[in-house]
Amino acid sequence: MKILFLGDVVAKCGREAVIRNIKSLKNEYGADFVIVNAENAAHGKGITASIYSRLTAAGADVITLGNHAFSKKEIINQIDLCENLVRPANLEPTHIGQAYVVRECFGKKIAVASIMCEAFMCPVSRNPVDAMRKLLEEIRADLIIVDLHGESTGEKMTFTRYFKNELTAVIGTHTHVQTADERLIDGCAFISDVGMCGAYDSILGRDADEVMSHYIDKKLTRYTPACGPALICGCLIETDDTTNRAVSITRIQKRPNNAG
Repeated sequence: MKILFLGDVVAKCGREAVIRNIKSLKNEYGADFVIVNAENAAHGKGITASIYSRLTAAGADVITLGNHAFSKKEIINQIDLCENLVRPANLEPTHIGQAYVVRECFGKKIAVASIMCEAFMCPVSRNPVDAMRKLLEEIRADLIIVDLHGESTGEKMTFTRYFKNELTAVIGTHTHVQTADERLIDGCAFISDVGMCGAYDSILGRDADEVMSHYIDKKLTRYTPACGPALICGCLIETDDTTNRAVSITRIQKRPNNAG
């Protein structure tokens, strides 16, 4: 089984790039199943039902969220209509939406879950380890992929080592910066952060001039996403069809033409 995971989709630039390229990426890497983190897809924060529908129509099998899951108020009333949308299990309010989904692909049940880290993040309803333990009491699947959304690489590594025997892959999201630490940990695929899909000429997908004006000149600014050619980041996880354990993880980074 080959599973394609695309990192945080940021605003119009990122989502249009993913929508245009998801099928060609799937063909290029021979992916059987596609997961997309789209927590920044709606103008840099949150998601809408319309964006969810466009991404799934383009080829995403499951869409995961993060700390901005409920930034767009309309999704709170529409989230039950988005059957393949996953919000972090330990993000308040915990009664809205679902913390994991199980989908079948070529006779295999694939569970996709979302968990939020604690370090440098907004408060969570329970720590990531306890949240994952709770989900494992419920999940019945051949493969379990976790989107671990957070800042701290050490926290993500610790989580993965603790659950390495129960999980197929732990894919870090949130920082928008792809790390070069992809590896297998006893059959569990891991990367601290898979990176973002968003404007290449930006600061984490946001307009660079605006960010500099805020941090250096101390001016009040709005959150303005950057425009221009997009960077697409992700990874490919390959599993053994007999053992259901990961046998490889490969980083993917597609830069715009003429990018530095």
